[in-house]
Amino acid sequence: MGGETTRGVMRERIPCSVGSKPATLPMRAARGAVLLVPAFLLLIGALRSTGGFSVLLGLGALFQFLACGLSFFSRQGWREPVGPAVIMLYVIGLSWMLVAAVGLDDWYLHTCQAVLLVVPLGFFALQCLRDSGAPTLRRARQLAHRLSRRSDWPAGLDACRLLPEVKALREALHVDAGPALELLSHARPSVRVAALAALEFRQNWQPGQAELVLNAARRAQEPEIRAAALYALANRDDQVTIEEMAEFLYDPSHGVRLAATEALLWNTENRWPWIRMAVRRCLSDPAYQEDGAMRLEGRPLTAEAVAELTAWSAEKGCLAVRAALTLGLHYGQVLTAGRDPELNAELIKQMTDSHAPAVLRLVLARLLHHHRELNGKALRQLLDPSAPAPVRLMAAEALMAEGSCPEAVTALYDLARLPNREIALATAEVVQRRLGVDMGLTRGQPAPPVHSRMAAEVARRVLAWATQHDGGDATATAARGDEGSWNSFPASFS
Repeated sequence: MGGETTRGVMRERIPCSVGSKPATLPMRAARGAVLLVPAFLLLIGALRSTGGFSVLLGLGALFQFLACGLSFFSRQGWREPVGPAVIMLYVIGLSWMLVAAVGLDDWYLHTCQAVLLVVPLGFFALQCLRDSGAPTLRRARQLAHRLSRRSDWPAGLDACRLLPEVKALREALHVDAGPALELLSHARPSVRVAALAALEFRQNWQPGQAELVLNAARRAQEPEIRAAALYALANRDDQVTIEEMAEFLYDPSHGVRLAATEALLWNTENRWPWIRMAVRRCLSDPAYQEDGAMRLEGRPLTAEAVAELTAWSAEKGCLAVRAALTLGLHYGQVLTAGRDPELNAELIKQMTDSHAPAVLRLVLARLLHHHRELNGKALRQLLDPSAPAPVRLMAAEALMAEGSCPEAVTALYDLARLPNREIALATAEVVQRRLGVDMGLTRGQPAPPVHSRMAAEVARRVLAWATQHDGGDATATAARGDEGSWNSFPASFS
């Protein structure tokens, strides 16, 4: 990553409700009264004086009234803090009075000078106190104390992070995370989840604070606490923290693995070399194969990550399948963001390459078909016998949906002869839907279980259909339908 201007930041899933509240009528009146004090002091001084002193003080009062008028009639002025305006007007009023009243010895002028000096000093002190963060830190400690004393908590730990008190604490922690970190040693899990939720996607950490969150995640028995800790550290960029977070990619809890994936893979620009081995271990573990594609949030994967996932898709087992599915999700996000002719051409080249991994070709074919990036020429290339059977079947149905296609029917005959019951069932669905041949499948119902007696009968019928055809009349009965394809596109690619 480059400098601070190019560095992305992952935002909290529950945005804070920070915003300037509209000023009420009493607040506006008080603001106006404070701003008008210098003008009235100068005006009264002008009325009490004579000669040139009176003229100079009157001009000062006129200037103050004009400045206040500009502040009153400016919409931006009502939204800005009153402190800078008070300091400016009072200091100008003091300077004007000192210059205009040179040589005068009047108790009123001395009193006015004291007021015009003390009031801006008071506002300046308040502004310094506010800028120091002390009031915010005090409010954060009060909110943390209330959370620690709270007795009525939601039944589920995930619901604790939605509490209004958690949102308020998150808004008050922009100065220091300390008040929330003190709650990580609380005995009640609900308090710890709430504290970590208040730190969600925090950007600024003091030395040692991230380690406290990681230790809390390691000690926690509750998966909700481990997941909340990972979301809290999602914006960390140091290698040690990222590598320790990567260990949660193979946590026993699916929710924790999902949180680790989102927290780590939202930006792989610098992180990929640190987490690549943990990602590979997670993808290759048969215990997590039901997780499917790794969820990607934020920026697309880097070229280095895409190259490694492509290489992994050529290996065996669930590593190849999950790597290909993750690539499909990545490419799907890129295609959804906007049309890229160069990327489309590259994906079509990979999909039609007979040396590319079969599972990757299948994922890319479904992805490009879903995004309507495959023309008739590309679909006919996918009918080649060297293509994976599911890819050929998808291409055949796509071509037959557009009209009569003898090449597609020929491919269906070839697929029907394959000794694979899953392919046979899928082929039977296409034949029945597109050619109108009864294969014993119930319209509108899912295919029967592979090892059921009905599946065996359907496989027998489709094989008999392929064996008995004479090659002359099958395409004449091609039926157009508006049903979905034989294998619906994974929702994660949408």
